Amino acid sequence: MAASSPLARCRSSLEPLLLLLCLLARRHVAAFRGGGGVPPVARPFRAHHVVMSSTQAETDATAPSPPDDDGRPSQRPMWMKCINAVVPPGVRALNEAVAAVANVTRCQANELIEMGAVWAKMETLTDDDVLGQYYDTSSSAAIRYADLPSGWGSGSENDELYNEDEEEETLDEYVERQMALRYRRILTPSTIDPGTDIRVYPHPRRFPSCYDFADQHRLLYEDTTFLVVDKPPMLPTQPEPSNYEECCPGCVNLLMGPFHTITGEEVPRPLLCHRVDSCVGGCVVLSKDGNGQKVFSELQRERKIKKLYLAVTTEPVPLGMHVHWMWGQLNARGQMGGTPCQFVSHTPPASRKKAKAWIRCVLEVVKCEPIAVSKDNEYNYDPGDTQHYQTTIRLVTGRKHQVRAQLASLGCPLIRDTLYEPIAGMTLESLEDEDMEEQMDEALARVRVPTEAIGLQAHAILFAGVRAKARTPWWGDGTG
Repeated sequence: MAASSPLARCRSSLEPLLLLLCLLARRHVAAFRGGGGVPPVARPFRAHHVVMSSTQAETDATAPSPPDDDGRPSQRPMWMKCINAVVPPGVRALNEAVAAVANVTRCQANELIEMGAVWAKMETLTDDDVLGQYYDTSSSAAIRYADLPSGWGSGSENDELYNEDEEEETLDEYVERQMALRYRRILTPSTIDPGTDIRVYPHPRRFPSCYDFADQHRLLYEDTTFLVVDKPPMLPTQPEPSNYEECCPGCVNLLMGPFHTITGEEVPRPLLCHRVDSCVGGCVVLSKDGNGQKVFSELQRERKIKKLYLAVTTEPVPLGMHVHWMWGQLNARGQMGGTPCQFVSHTPPASRKKAKAWIRCVLEVVKCEPIAVSKDNEYNYDPGDTQHYQTTIRLVTGRKHQVRAQLASLGCPLIRDTLYEPIAGMTLESLEDEDMEEQMDEALARVRVPTEAIGLQAHAILFAGVRAKARTPWWGDGTG
């Protein structure tokens, strides 16, 4: 490659963010050339107006979608498709409006509303709305979950993602952002003004693992404030845009509740204290009220919460403390764009000034031993004749995809982790090598969000006198 090329100039700058942007730009150019001039993600789509019944477990994410306007197969799964429309003149009942724009019956429209698949555009929010949601001393869990953007007030970002160094959002920042949030989820059949913009997801994403909470043994701990549950893999901790009910708090409340506070009041819906990736099972902490949620967040900031993870790989993970670095801007909560996976650097920043742009990731591998994965596991994983290893990890910091990214960078990706397996052994330092850069480009084209349970479990948690340990992970007890 010529030394004067844009990519070479990026490499010479030694700025990881620019290098990654160059890498992504090449992927988009390739997609543009290979797709007849229109990148697949940019093609318009037409929603296919079919509503699944409320008893159906899940829409298959790989099911064929209606073709796009150009005749090519749609790249989006059905549950991602939404209809943006305006409430017709003379219509004031929300279910009637949904039925009209989505071409469904009123009964089906009611199911969509109650599942949380219908949103309405609100031109203004009152001061009481905004302040009530921020302080949450009396607002309901329904308002909290329906209206708060993903990531606010919920502790960590995905499985091991809480950033202890991240500052809390101020009231002014929250009010400004909340005022800009136009669409709000409508959870009950109600009246609505003609001319209001509405958004309908006619194919809500379903999560059959929700109903694993019918097993009461998944309730690991309960006191007057906290609940700890053993979340099954393939269940989100927070609601999807098209499904408010089938998530960890909703399923726990539906199948294990009702719960009661210390004063005997019924809990409308438990509140989430942190998050765990959908494809990861294990310990999740919920609170019966907003005060418990705040206490847990404070404990996280003070690093007074201890977490243990179990990980399964096909390569042994080196024992000891592992300190790596993530580029801060790609790890920021709510960050859009960039790579879907997290690359890490094994080289510390050259100076304290440069270190401000990086996020330190620390975990300790306490134990790594060969195991035999059960062939009769409920997630249909075939271990074959490959040797597997189970690693016990003590999480010191909590960053976005930290365990997954760090183990992959060591050449030990988790089994079934399709987001990190393609980039195993690759680090940000690899961008300094032109040949390795080409391999990273190809690897990024293969990364996919996992659609099956991966080899990671949030195995145990300890905080404020609370001790909880998840049950045997999906891959078995290691004896085969």
